[in-house]
Amino acid sequence: MHRCALLRACALAVAAFLAGCATIPKDAGFGDVQRLTADRTGYVVQWNGHTTDDQAVAAKVHELLHGPLTADQAVQIALLNNHHLQATFEDLGIAQADLVQAGLLKNPIFDLGVRFPDRGPSGTYLDIAAADDFLDIALIPARKKVAQAQFDRAKAKVADEILTLCAQARAAFYACQAAQQMAQLQQTIAQASGASLTVAQKLHDAGNLTDLDFASQRALDTRSKVALADAQAAAIEAREQVNSITGVGTSDTQWKIFAPLPDLPVHEISTDGLESLAARQRQDLAAARQDVIVQARTLGATVDNRFLQELAIGPEFEHETDGQWRIGPTVSVSVPLFDQGRARTARAQAMLRQSEERYYALVVDVRSQVRAAGARLLNARQKALLCRDQVLPAEQDLLRQTQLQYNGGFVGVFRLLQARRDQIDAAREYVQALRDYWTARANLDRAVGGRLPPAVSPATAAVSPRGAAERSSAPIDQNNPHGENP
Repeated sequence: MHRCALLRACALAVAAFLAGCATIPKDAGFGDVQRLTADRTGYVVQWNGHTTDDQAVAAKVHELLHGPLTADQAVQIALLNNHHLQATFEDLGIAQADLVQAGLLKNPIFDLGVRFPDRGPSGTYLDIAAADDFLDIALIPARKKVAQAQFDRAKAKVADEILTLCAQARAAFYACQAAQQMAQLQQTIAQASGASLTVAQKLHDAGNLTDLDFASQRALDTRSKVALADAQAAAIEAREQVNSITGVGTSDTQWKIFAPLPDLPVHEISTDGLESLAARQRQDLAAARQDVIVQARTLGATVDNRFLQELAIGPEFEHETDGQWRIGPTVSVSVPLFDQGRARTARAQAMLRQSEERYYALVVDVRSQVRAAGARLLNARQKALLCRDQVLPAEQDLLRQTQLQYNGGFVGVFRLLQARRDQIDAAREYVQALRDYWTARANLDRAVGGRLPPAVSPATAAVSPRGAAERSSAPIDQNNPHGENP
């Protein structure tokens, strides 16, 4: 009889073991993140899994870095190559493992007691028991619901990190483009100041320029050299920021940017409805919503289990010294005399209220961020339009009029060179305005949680002054300081 009982117990143990075994999916929800990224941004993300696919990704990154780099390519490289993002992807694996763990049975506890009598009957006394937490089995569905919500929260957080990195990489690239152009324009200003000092030196040596005017030109040349050094340092720093965000190593840092900052788009997007769009798209909001679900499900499980904290059930076998086997069930249950679960319930309720308030606060913050980002975009566009359509043409006309006055002998060469420097300064202001506009646009992308809607508001189209800006950046011939054709 006892052998049949032993066989039944072994069969139950094997069944419980097989029920508790589970495999961990390799995808870990990354496919959902990939699809969301492609839908919201149009870019591709790859989780480094130390496979042959990683080699193909590395080859693609290397190929992109050895051609003319664009803003879109910089963002794509960052999504494939940024190690901080790769570390964030591991949160998916952790959450997936937690989800699998939530569905597993606890390992049963096996007890064995052996005692030897000092008088007859002299048989060895055995006490064998195997028990499993029955309450833990009953709570598996609740644990899995909590773990599933935590898994969904992890996916939303990872997607939010991807969208954040897209905006950061794009803004860093625009800053690098602008810094490179600013350094080139400052180089032109330094050359103009050098030409002015050369002329001043000749006039001073001939006695046609006072010491005060010569000292003024020399100070101007010195300041322009200092400004050039600052601009070159800023360009290097902006370049290193791109290297950091894209995860570029030492061997691939010689990438080049051939194109200047793009001109303003002819049509601008409408800021109407962006708050609602952000409420639907923002993944940090989705993660906050999932956190509320996590805390609500945790509270439910805590309330259901507030009195009974432990209930272990299993078989027990006793082998008496006279050779008799005694078989029966064993039950271990906690008695809620001192801990009736009130503190755990209160804690779970507080965490639920906290997650709800954080969600509502984030909703307010997101709407404010969208409004502020939209205002910055429109203000940056207005400033860029003012520089492009009024400041640059005015400075160009001033240079032309000064050139005519110089040709007629009514103004001196220093006045002409100053007009040339003012024109270049106007070009610098336009580059800064363009940088601010495209940075604001990248930040608005991030604020709404994905792509912006199509442009619908027509803007005044004007002839691009890029040609004027490029002419302003041309080196000055010291023998022809006015910059005109002979």
